[in-house]
Amino acid sequence: MNNYKITALFAILILTLAIGCGGKNTQQNTNTNQQTNDVAKVDTAGAVTGDWLIIREMSDPEKLNPIVSNDASASEICAYIFEALLSQDKETYELIPSLAGLPEISPDNKIYTFTLNKNAKFSDGKPVTAADVIYTLKTIKNPFVDDAALRNYFEMVDRVEMADNDPYKVRFTLTSPNWRGLITLALFQILPKHVLDPNNVTDKFSWEELKDMDKAKDNPDIQKYADFINSQEVSRNAKYLIGSGPYKFEKWDTGAGVTLVRNQNYWGGGTITPNYPQKIVFKTIQDNSAAIVAAKNKEVDAMYVIKPADYYKDLENADQFNLLKARPFEPAYSYLAWNELNPLFQDKNVRLALSYLVDRKTIIEKVLYGDAVAIQSPVFYKNTKLLNTELPEIPYDPEKAKQLLEKAGWTDSDRDGVLDKVINGKKTDFKFTFLSNTNPVRKQILLVVVDALKKVGIMAEVQELEWSVYLDKTKKHEFEATYSAWTSPTLPPDPYQIWHSSQSEGEGSNYISFKNKTNDSLIEAYRNEMDEQKRITLIKQWQKLIYDEQPYTFLWSGRARYIYDKRFKNARWYNIQPSPTYNEWWVPAGSQKYTQNKNN
Repeated sequence: MNNYKITALFAILILTLAIGCGGKNTQQNTNTNQQTNDVAKVDTAGAVTGDWLIIREMSDPEKLNPIVSNDASASEICAYIFEALLSQDKETYELIPSLAGLPEISPDNKIYTFTLNKNAKFSDGKPVTAADVIYTLKTIKNPFVDDAALRNYFEMVDRVEMADNDPYKVRFTLTSPNWRGLITLALFQILPKHVLDPNNVTDKFSWEELKDMDKAKDNPDIQKYADFINSQEVSRNAKYLIGSGPYKFEKWDTGAGVTLVRNQNYWGGGTITPNYPQKIVFKTIQDNSAAIVAAKNKEVDAMYVIKPADYYKDLENADQFNLLKARPFEPAYSYLAWNELNPLFQDKNVRLALSYLVDRKTIIEKVLYGDAVAIQSPVFYKNTKLLNTELPEIPYDPEKAKQLLEKAGWTDSDRDGVLDKVINGKKTDFKFTFLSNTNPVRKQILLVVVDALKKVGIMAEVQELEWSVYLDKTKKHEFEATYSAWTSPTLPPDPYQIWHSSQSEGEGSNYISFKNKTNDSLIEAYRNEMDEQKRITLIKQWQKLIYDEQPYTFLWSGRARYIYDKRFKNARWYNIQPSPTYNEWWVPAGSQKYTQNKNN
């Protein structure tokens, strides 16, 4: 979850993207500075390094260790510092070489052997070797590490070891064939063992211990090492945040932002290359009005515009501030989440009634300026191959909602204007609070929903919290309902992370505690099915179950809105999350704003 975009390294592997333009209205297309969904041609002729690129962020990231980070800001920042064995082409979405070449895969699809690029080096000059890969996977599989959102993808991995006594070859062995094996193994970011485990503590952890919680408990060093990895120090101290990527972590000033500096010795093998800006600064500005002013005053070079009204009205003539606008498609979906630990939301008829009380079409038109498409499923609406198109739209229908609420036993027995029901022997009013991070658009939308609920006798309030506090509350299931979003990524889907019952434990991504045996069976069958056509059938069946259960009220998939300074060249907007790849941007020498600092 995040302020405006939700992702984590493997949270982004949940759905599949099909490229396509979202709805546009005439007013929105009249601005000649506004780009379409097409990716512009490469513009690097005469490109030079130097200058800084200052990007507005709504809040500080949660942590910057990619194993334990689970928010979009952290994932975006970490992508410039750390690299994986393979990478993904942002236009074709194909997996391509990075730290390693494409692997050799055994005929039974259980063994994957990667050969590392011998030129690959961490920013401190040390080579990336098999030991780093083994170390990283052991850390991911440590059951005490705070990485539930990531670790579940590696349940299929039995072990990884150096292959053929070659320090530049690693062999992964799966417990059984799995169609997602390559994706899982390709995209986890590699950490430096010599930095994070100089005493080789993890060498003593067996794969059997790491796979079995009871065995892990018998080895106190496993818990002790996890405590170290989970610590704030490891996630924000420069001596630990060493990667092989094109940028190095320089500093994190709490409440002010994170600064990355160009890795002048970057080995250059990944897709996050070249690295033109001397520094990339993720500047924290919580207040949206202040952020807009900062962009106009040239204190910020690029930003995602949270409020559609700011984008289409206040910045209607962005050119007068030397700003350009971009409106790429960053596939994602928004939803209302109902915590099923709360008795109010344990009846699916109630959850369906709540969905009938959201006027999505009016909100899209009036609040979002037409910048979204209503959805019925978590599968990206353009993905006709996987989308279950037989799910009827749930319209705004208060009368239907009242019928469902009455069916679930909710009536106004004392005629005080509030629905009530006897739960566990006690008369309970239908009252609850929407938890939200500080975000003016989300608050505006929630207030519209609150007003609609009130008309049928449901009393709801909105409580806003600073991002880190909000994230902590939702992770710990300490909320009643919330507005949030997930990305719709560009690789084959796996609903397990968000929807499987096992992921409702601890700080897993099933933070609404949705538990359903049929749901689990469909997800497991889908995860283990090697036949693509059968998988398509299974995921469509799963979508129907989710639709019937309504654990989320699915809202819409929207378009992104960016502004950026005209001095930057090669600002390409990919149909991926996040769209911009800032290291590709460059500024002609004569237009550089921070030229005096470019050699720092």
